[in-house]
Amino acid sequence: MKKFAMFITAALLAISFNSLAYTLSGTPTQIPKDAMQYCAGAQNFWVCVDTYERQHK
Repeated sequence: MKKFAMFITAALLAISFNSLAYTLSGTPTQIPKDAMQYCAGAQNFWVCVDTYERQHK
């Protein structure tokens, strides 16, 4: 049962990152797949994505 609950929690977290990625202005933002992989373990995800996009224009 614990494994099932952990799986559901991980799935909901993954869905929330994909469907609720909005900026402060309320417009949806597209996060490149490479940036998602690069910033997966970062302490501050959005700062990492910003930095990644500036470096890889």
